[in-house]
Amino acid sequence: MSLTSADNSKRATLSTPLPEECIQHIFEFLHRDLATLHVLIRVSKTFFRISVPLLYSSPFDLLESNQDWSPQDRTKRHAALLFLLMNCSASPTQNLRNDDQDQKQSIWTDLPPVCTSFQDTHWRLRQPLVDYLALYHHHYLGMNLSSTFPIIFPNIQRYSPPSSSQALLLTNTTITMFTRNEIEKRFLLHQPDQVKTVSLPIQRFAAFKPIVAQLCGLIRFELLGVSWHFDLAPAIDFVHQHSNMYGTIRELKMAGPNDVRALQKPTLREILKAIRHPRELDLSRYKEATKDLNSYDFQNIAGVETLLFSLDYIPPVSILAPAVHPSSFPPPDLSFTPALKVSTSHQGGLGSLDSRMDRTLEGQDNSLRVIHACAGLKHLQIGINSATAFTWALEKFNNDPDSVMPLQVLHISSNTTAIIKRALEDCLRAFQHTLCDLKGVSLKLSAAPLLNPSFGWDWPLNHLSTLSLKGELAVWFDMRSLEFCPKLQELNLTLHPFSPPDPEHLSKIVLAPHLKTLSLVGRWSMTDGLLAHLGIGLSSLENIVLDRCQCDDLSVDGLLHGLDQMLHLKTVQVALEEYFEGALKTYGTNRPTLRISGEDQ
Repeated sequence: MSLTSADNSKRATLSTPLPEECIQHIFEFLHRDLATLHVLIRVSKTFFRISVPLLYSSPFDLLESNQDWSPQDRTKRHAALLFLLMNCSASPTQNLRNDDQDQKQSIWTDLPPVCTSFQDTHWRLRQPLVDYLALYHHHYLGMNLSSTFPIIFPNIQRYSPPSSSQALLLTNTTITMFTRNEIEKRFLLHQPDQVKTVSLPIQRFAAFKPIVAQLCGLIRFELLGVSWHFDLAPAIDFVHQHSNMYGTIRELKMAGPNDVRALQKPTLREILKAIRHPRELDLSRYKEATKDLNSYDFQNIAGVETLLFSLDYIPPVSILAPAVHPSSFPPPDLSFTPALKVSTSHQGGLGSLDSRMDRTLEGQDNSLRVIHACAGLKHLQIGINSATAFTWALEKFNNDPDSVMPLQVLHISSNTTAIIKRALEDCLRAFQHTLCDLKGVSLKLSAAPLLNPSFGWDWPLNHLSTLSLKGELAVWFDMRSLEFCPKLQELNLTLHPFSPPDPEHLSKIVLAPHLKTLSLVGRWSMTDGLLAHLGIGLSSLENIVLDRCQCDDLSVDGLLHGLDQMLHLKTVQVALEEYFEGALKTYGTNRPTLRISGEDQ
């Protein structure tokens, strides 16, 4: 049968390839899926060209994120990856292959020789056909690269650098640390204009300061291991110099031990002051960072999109006037509060506040005074100590909904459940048009039981996709609120160890039928009827976590029957009584598409 011209036209239309821009956008959703990306690079040249940058832009971090391998296997894979990138850093005619058996050193004359047997085993990696290191954008080294050195450089402890490098080997630097520094610097300088992220511990930072002039595209700077006894001067000079030359650094993360003395060092604030256009500040590893937040000197704070602080620390009540950059920190919009009077003559930039403002702000978190000025804030994580901490946002919403910052992710905590309940309800009203991810943490139980405590809402949250409640707040939650969350995909409920659970509380979770992930942690009461009810009502569920739940009224048959009802289930993570373990292993064998993991995995 011959095809008509219309049939030929239809076939030609259907065979039109998808534009590479669309394929790339789709593949970017798989940037953390190592196995899938490895499959895609074998499909076609187009898929290879699009997938390889996702694999090698942050390769060590991607390898470390895969939890399916044992620590030993992961170290071996890190060693092979390190060897591949080392060969990429060498010129095409001078890789690390030692053709001359008498040659004991690699072409990197300042590094130890690579193990001959390791090279023979990984001979395919000696002459890479693609310069994978040119795709290296993010210098995250979450794992200890030095752990691979006994595999690659077995004689490293007997090696001495040549005389030209002896000056670099300081008295307080071991040969292992020297080798690691040299390798990492080679990686960063291979295509320095492509490097977007540098993550380094403070004790090794001095060795990298000389390369600052070449990292012209650097956006994110992470300083790890910050403590009061380390000198921050090299890091401050690095940021100052880079800001003066390029001004591209917009994201800063500082992490280390919970040591308040590090926060008290003036030099720490100097790093913040040096960033011209800050977009993200992550101090979540410092418990008391919010205590002195108003003393930090920000530039152009209106452009800040992400502020992350510890949820385990609740700042004290204070209304000290912040000392901020006068030109970049405009006075907050106080037009919605007639009782406030602002004098713009104050040099600090926020203006001096009269006694009426003091009375209005009494009991509020002083850290939120800075947040008012973050007009573009999208992600906030902070501990609060006042029920009226977000009243300003609600007032702005009632006055002009378009004037509220476009907050999408909000994680807050408090020592008192009643405080966080009120604050969350204010936030849910104020940010109802933008909020996508909400987390509330009640750190302590209420001192005295309240009569019929309840937390919830009765207005639509059309963008909320993730809801996490921890502590007594999870017990107070009114499940009927789920009816107003049409796009909710993930629900995490974690009980305080001594929170009294309601056996009927969880049955109403089916009011969110589109859930794909459900996590129940703590003393939730599991029963045969509840599991069957959830299985029928949550037809789209793909992942379920049952951790340390009470199982007095749950039988093995009841658990398995409930899982049978969840037809789209992909993963089950359980930490229940021991007598469930054997049955779950057998059940997983009979249902091969389901991945089951226990507490010990």
